Amino acid sequence: MKTFKHWTRQDIANTFGLAIKKDCEELNDWIESDEDISEEVRRDLIRLQERLRGNVDNWNEQELIVKFIALLIDKINYDSDLYKSFANRRLSGEIDEETVSGEVDLMIASGQFEPQKPYFCLHEYKKEKGADNDPLGQLIIAMMTAQAVNDDADVIYGTYVMGRSWYFLTLKDREYCISDAYLATRDDIFTIFKILKKLKGIIEEMVAEEV
Repeated sequence: MKTFKHWTRQDIANTFGLAIKKDCEELNDWIESDEDISEEVRRDLIRLQERLRGNVDNWNEQELIVKFIALLIDKINYDSDLYKSFANRRLSGEIDEETVSGEVDLMIASGQFEPQKPYFCLHEYKKEKGADNDPLGQLIIAMMTAQAVNDDADVIYGTYVMGRSWYFLTLKDREYCISDAYLATRDDIFTIFKILKKLKGIIEEMVAEEV
């Protein structure tokens, strides 16, 4: 059994036939967000951005999570009676008779005490991509595992963060799309917040269909 950190995009393509698409309606609908930002939240985002600008090249992975990503996520509040955000929880599943497993930095899923049905996975990765790691591949295999656990046709949403850069993904069947990079040290931080805020509405719609 290979854990998430040992999967690359090439491994995934060879093993499961996963393909990348240039255009996905689900991704376009998600990132084209017109969500409002209050003045209070806007000021908070600017303060977070200033902290990121001064420290992003010095923080390690855990510091980036605790001092920036978690604080940004907290402003949206993904916790409700029907779904919650879970940090560093193990996700396991079987894809085409291949057992895969690993920890997800942040997962939004149904479940009161343990994640049940995952809707969204986030992976944070500080280092630049090298010969022995593929942060995008790690996120994709986590999203595919979530898809296998759910055993339905719903879209799986994902994000991975490399320092100041944020990328958004959707996975449907065996095809995925990925956005261009959004830089949190620029005005993109407001767009990042809007995209994450819209995700909450998307998840609430998915949950409502299941109740």
